[in-house]
Amino acid sequence: MNSEALVIGAIPKMTGLTVTRTVTAMCIHTNLLTDPEFNKEVILLISHSTLAAIRYGYGLRHDETGFEDIDSLLAQLPEAANQAAAFPLEGIEARRQAIAEYFGVRKTIEQLKKAGKADGDVNTALNKDVAERFNADVSARIAQATLSPFGFHERMATFWLNHFTVSADKNIESKLLVPLFEAEVIRPHLGGHFAALLKEVSLHPAMVVFLDQAESIGPNSKVGLKRKNGGSNENFAREVMELHTLGVGTGYTQTDVRQLSLLLTGITFDRIAVAAGYDVNRAEPGSFTVLGRTYSRSPEPFLNAVAALEDLARDERTMRHISRQLYAHFISEKTDDKVVENMVAAWKQGDGYLPDVYRAMLQSREAWEEPGQKFKLPFDYIVSTLRAAGATKDTIMGDDSKPRGPIQMPVIDAAQTDKTANAMAPQMMDAKATTAVKQGDAEKMSPEMSATAKPPPPRQPLGRQAANVIATLGQPIWRPSDAAGFSDKSDHWFSASQLSQRIQWARRLVNQLDTATADPRQFVQLALADNAREDTIHLVSQAPNRKSGLVMALVSPEFNRR
Repeated sequence: MNSEALVIGAIPKMTGLTVTRTVTAMCIHTNLLTDPEFNKEVILLISHSTLAAIRYGYGLRHDETGFEDIDSLLAQLPEAANQAAAFPLEGIEARRQAIAEYFGVRKTIEQLKKAGKADGDVNTALNKDVAERFNADVSARIAQATLSPFGFHERMATFWLNHFTVSADKNIESKLLVPLFEAEVIRPHLGGHFAALLKEVSLHPAMVVFLDQAESIGPNSKVGLKRKNGGSNENFAREVMELHTLGVGTGYTQTDVRQLSLLLTGITFDRIAVAAGYDVNRAEPGSFTVLGRTYSRSPEPFLNAVAALEDLARDERTMRHISRQLYAHFISEKTDDKVVENMVAAWKQGDGYLPDVYRAMLQSREAWEEPGQKFKLPFDYIVSTLRAAGATKDTIMGDDSKPRGPIQMPVIDAAQTDKTANAMAPQMMDAKATTAVKQGDAEKMSPEMSATAKPPPPRQPLGRQAANVIATLGQPIWRPSDAAGFSDKSDHWFSASQLSQRIQWARRLVNQLDTATADPRQFVQLALADNAREDTIHLVSQAPNRKSGLVMALVSPEFNRR
C-alpha cells in the first residue's frame, strides 16, 4: 500500500478536526475509488458470510447471523415476500383507501373553490397532511432496510425500484402512490417471473401517472377526433423499451416507439379503484406493428398491452440488458460477458424466473472475489451505518410510527390563519429570549422575556435525519429526477464532498446512539468483521477517544465500499 495511505503521525493528540482530516486523507490517498490493490490482502481471507452481508445486503448487524451459501440468500426471497413491508405505514389496503379519500377531498375542495367557499389555506393543509404521511413512509423505508433480516431481498427491492423508476415529486398524489408502488408490486414480484413483474409495474397507477400515460390519446380515437390538440404520449412506450426492457441502442426504431405508444392508448388512471383504468374512447383503433410483431386492437381492456409487454419480457435483448445491470449493480461495473451469458441462459431455461437468474450470477467465481469493487450509494451507506450502530425501530421512527387515520377535509381555524395581527411584539420578544438563552444570559432576561423563552426544538428521529442526509448526498428516497433513476456508477458518487458529508453523518450518529460507549476495537470487528484491513484496525485502536474511533470505523475505505 502507498505510504501516503494513512496520515497517523500523532494520533493520540488528534483533535476532532484532525480526525476529520485524517479520515479524509485515508479515504482519498488509498485511491478509494480506483485502486486495484484495494483489499487485495483480504481477498483470500474474507468469509462468504461477511461478503454476502456487505455485497448482497446492507452490511453487518450485531443481532443477525450471517448467510453462508447461495441457497440461504435465495431463500430470503419467498420469506420476505410473505411479510408486510414497514410502509405504507397504514398498510397496503388502508393506503389504497387513503388515496381514494384524498381524491374525494380534493374534488370537494375544487367544488367549494368554485362556489367561493374555500381558499388556498385548505389546499395547503391537505398538501401538508400528504407530505407528512410521505415523510413518515420515508422513515419507514429506512427502518425496513435497517432492521430487515432479509438483506438480499432489501437490496433487490432497491435495485428493481431504481430500474422501474417512479418519483414522488411528480405531483401531490404521487407521494401517496409511490410507497404503495414499491410495497404492492416491486417487493412481492421480485422473486417471480420477470414478465409478471413487468406487467404489474407497467400497469400500476404510479407508473401510469409518472410517465403521463393517462394523458395519452389515440389521434383517431373517439376522443382524439374531437380534439384539435393532443395525441399519443410516447413517454411510456419509450421508457418501457429503452429502460425497462431492451436497453438503449439495441435495434428498435422510433417507428417501434410510435407504434407501441398508439397500442398503449386507452390506459388511464382510475382514481376510484386506485388502479390502471381503460377508456376505449381514448384507444387508437386498428393494428400496430412493434418489433416486427403485429397486434390488432382487442375489445378486451389491457389485452394488447399485456401481450406487448410479455413479448418484450421474452426478448433476448431484455435478458442481456437486465443481466448486465444486475452484475454491474452487485459485483462490478466491469461486467464479465461469460457470467452475463450464463445469466441469459438461465433466464431462457426458466422462462424469466428471476431467482434462476440471480443464482447464475451468485454461482460465478466473480461473485465472491475482490470485495470493494463498488462505492456505496448514499442510501446504502447510511443504512449500513444504522445497522452497524444497532439503530432500533424506536430511534429511527420516533413519532412517525404513530397512525394518522383517514384523509379528511381540513378544518381551518380562522384565528390560526391570522398570522399578522398582534404578532410582531411577541415574535421580537421570542427572538431576544432565544438569543439570551444561547448566550447563557438567562439570568439577565426580564420576566416577560423569561415567560416567552422557547426551549430548543426536539431532535428529529434518526429516520428523518437520515433521509435528509441521503437527500443532501444526492439520492432522495423515492424522488429521482428523471425516468433513468439514480446513477449506479461509482464515479458518480465518489467525491471529497461526499466523504466530508459522510464523516459529518457518522459523527452525528455516534453522538446519538448507545454505540458511543462501545470499544472501537470491538466495534470495527462488528461493523467489518474479517473485511477490516490492518490499517483500519490500527487507526481505530489508536484513536484519541471512543467516539473518534467509532467514526473512523464508519468512514473507513472498506466501510464505504461493497
